[in-house]
Amino acid sequence: MIADAVARALRFVARRPVALTLAAEPDAALLATAAALRRLGARITRYDGDAGTLEARHDVARVRVAVSADGEERSRLHLHIDDAPLGFVRRLRTELARPAKGDPAR
Repeated sequence: MIADAVARALRFVARRPVALTLAAEPDAALLATAAALRRLGARITRYDGDAGTLEARHDVARVRVAVSADGEERSRLHLHIDDAPLGFVRRLRTELARPAKGDPAR
């Protein structure tokens, strides 16, 4: 009975890395990710534009992001989100898909 409850609870927690592709240069993708995390209420604790990485803290998660180029004007985001509810991951994906303020073409 306890094992079933634990198994059900673990289905609602993200524990594996998530990879996303964005139509932006790596610098812009990293900035967009930082902005999306802030809109979700996260606090950026480390930002390294040269290395293409950032870390953030949220009430429900710790997020580590690494960005790399993935073709011309495309970037690959590697998200490591520790013990976050799946709803947080979905909300982050939704925020990343939103156009930036003043940039309707994004």
